Amino acid sequence: MTIGVALDVTLKGIDLVADTAFLTLRGKMGYHHNLLGIKRLDAYEFSFETGNPPETLSKLKRFLNTQSLFYNRNKHNFSLRCRWEGGGLDEGMSIDHCHRQLVAQTRKSLAEARPEDFRSIDDKSRVMLNNVPVFRTEVLVEDLDPSVKGNLVRKLEAELSTAPVAVTTLGISWHLALRAGSGDEARAVTEEIAVTEKRDRGLLLNPNYQGFRFLKAEKMELGE
Repeated sequence: MTIGVALDVTLKGIDLVADTAFLTLRGKMGYHHNLLGIKRLDAYEFSFETGNPPETLSKLKRFLNTQSLFYNRNKHNFSLRCRWEGGGLDEGMSIDHCHRQLVAQTRKSLAEARPEDFRSIDDKSRVMLNNVPVFRTEVLVEDLDPSVKGNLVRKLEAELSTAPVAVTTLGISWHLALRAGSGDEARAVTEEIAVTEKRDRGLLLNPNYQGFRFLKAEKMELGE
């Protein structure tokens, strides 16, 4: 039987990497009008074959809870989702927890907008900008070196006593809140923000050794 596993990990406290990216993109790279929030998660997806799902999942949970390869329970929140034919397992935080945090950050950015943030645009453009919808986009940044996934495969196979393990996702999932006129525009801005091309264009990945997958763009609901 094939079991698919998705694991997302985020810091319990302040994420200095995400906060620094947010401040840099808004304060130094010209995205203060449309970038309203940013969250970062470590994302893993893998699958394996087992004849005894309860036993293998017990090994997996024990492995996750007693090592620091994926997370440290004192420092991180995690969302573990396992799926197989006829069954499933969900543990840890809901992935919606991250979405709620992004909504809260977005509301704060909108509430704290200052006149000087709009100094370069006229009143008509300001009104139009305030009425532009907000989209949540997700982009996955992954290391292009196949040995990174290979090392994780070997570790999981040894711990779970099963083979083969197929790792399909190993990277950083960035969630952005963006003012944009459409989902296509939100995607274009996300890719522009993500891929580093020069010092003032792109920030989240280096295309020389990292790749990315655009995952989704969906309109955010910011009402109470």
